[in-house]
Amino acid sequence: MLHKMLNQAQYEMLHYPHRSAGYYLGLPIKSLLGRNDDPNDRIGFANACLSKAMMDYYKKNINSEESKEILEMAKRYYDRWILSGKKIYSLEDAFAGMALLDLYQINPDKKYEKAIMAIYEFIIKQETDDMGSFVTRTKEGYRYVYAENIGCVCPFLAKFGKLFEDSGATNMASVQIENFLMYGMDDKTCLPYHGYNSDTQMKMGIIGWGQAVGKLLMGMSETLYYLDQDYANYEIIRQEYRRIVDKVESYQSEGGLYHWQLSAKEGPADTAASAMILYSIAQALENKILISIHRSRMMRGVDSLKACIQEDGSLPGCSAESKGFNCYPVEFSDYPWGLGPAISLLTILEEPDNKNALI
Repeated sequence: MLHKMLNQAQYEMLHYPHRSAGYYLGLPIKSLLGRNDDPNDRIGFANACLSKAMMDYYKKNINSEESKEILEMAKRYYDRWILSGKKIYSLEDAFAGMALLDLYQINPDKKYEKAIMAIYEFIIKQETDDMGSFVTRTKEGYRYVYAENIGCVCPFLAKFGKLFEDSGATNMASVQIENFLMYGMDDKTCLPYHGYNSDTQMKMGIIGWGQAVGKLLMGMSETLYYLDQDYANYEIIRQEYRRIVDKVESYQSEGGLYHWQLSAKEGPADTAASAMILYSIAQALENKILISIHRSRMMRGVDSLKACIQEDGSLPGCSAESKGFNCYPVEFSDYPWGLGPAISLLTILEEPDNKNALI
């Protein structure tokens, strides 16, 4: 099953987003009409989930034939991006830096180091509020802080800080998390809003959107992994993470999955949100951030998620991408942001072929 998922991921990583020849032929007309489509972002969060998943598998199975193929695919993927000019479109692209950092550790080529620095420099040039949180939608007159930033940016900053001994990057990751915990959470449910208005601290979007929960938890568990335990705010983040997980698990469906909005138990489950949440919990268990009492619930979710995987390795039932606060699509299909975390999750649970020293 996992091998078929990896094959699916390799194909998607090189082809997502899927756009036909007709799409490109129509671009000049759209431009004349003043219609701007989303950029053809090949290192966005979708593909970054896949590249990270494959490098997670590689690190645990370095000596396997499949891992050799994965490494060549990763080189091909990032070399293509580097040759195209290292275009970075948004903060969500920072997550692509996770697998790139792995690749640099394996093959310390200057071109990969420069590409890593390009991502880091893009991040530090982004606008922040007075508290140090990254704000988005500024060109439209807004200053919003999204939960997605925690999952997309903080893991890269924490890993970058660890690898390059850069305390500024480490602190930046910690600040994003601490501020969102302060301003972006619902006090009654301990679940995140989709985000908040940085100027007014007005909380925005729905409470407990599944993928926001997943990205918040992934951001926190990944960051904790790369923080030293004597780091000033390590224990604060760890305790808050454990508190959120306790609450999140109470919304797990009887079948084991999580719904597109955690409290909407009569609505559809979201395999992407489920994969993100379960992956974060599995990672936190492996790294002793959570205690073993969480394992049985996690494994119930894993069994349900496995049952959703198709013969070709795809994972249907993923909610489509949100376009902002209160823009939650009703389309469910197979998307990279479901497949990637599912592969990372199953990789954690399988027995390793070898030991490795990559962080």
